[in-house]
Amino acid sequence: MKRPCFAALLCLGCALPGFAQGTTDTTKSTSTLFLARTGIRLDSPHVGTYHYLEIIQSRGRWVYPDVGYYDGATNDYRELFGGGGRTLIENKRMTFVQELLFDQAFGPAARSARYLVPWTMLKFRFTRKFTNETVYFLYLPLNNSARIQQFPERVKFEYALQKRWKAGVGYGGYQYGDAAWQHKPFLTTTISTKAGAFEFWLQRMPGGAQIQFRYALLHVSHN
Repeated sequence: MKRPCFAALLCLGCALPGFAQGTTDTTKSTSTLFLARTGIRLDSPHVGTYHYLEIIQSRGRWVYPDVGYYDGATNDYRELFGGGGRTLIENKRMTFVQELLFDQAFGPAARSARYLVPWTMLKFRFTRKFTNETVYFLYLPLNNSARIQQFPERVKFEYALQKRWKAGVGYGGYQYGDAAWQHKPFLTTTISTKAGAFEFWLQRMPGGAQIQFRYALLHVSHN
């Protein structure tokens, strides 16, 4: 199964300041988060690494539905996924969200692999300006063509330089089966506007580096 350097499945942004996926200010509100992401290699010929789209709705502490699409910037491998979960802890200093998703891969390189994907997000607010966000998920095989995979997708530390501008550093990783770990540290900056949050990653990857473009738009409706 071919994977891009980032292989970003199910990584649920939280790029908007003050927004912890799966939470709202009141149980009578519904939050809808739209995510769009892509990556491009920095070495010639600057090919794409992935495309990613996701929509998540949160109702109080419950997160459902969570549906999305991913591909490796080719027609050889694609994924559709869906599921939901719940915010288990939410307070001034910490947010803990747990989800469970079903993932179906398709395309010539996918061999119809199917997975159950536990997805975990843990966020710490050390100060008003300094935060940490960790996202980890695991691919659990559901058929013979699937292989176990681990994704510490991001362990990210950010500091708010201004009200709408954050900068930070982080670590990403990937392991396929019992193969060696791929280590993918990155630098990040996020600019928040009324039209959404625009996040940019400069990330090391096997054989080079890539730049990621990440967009997040949050809408909250009060019932």
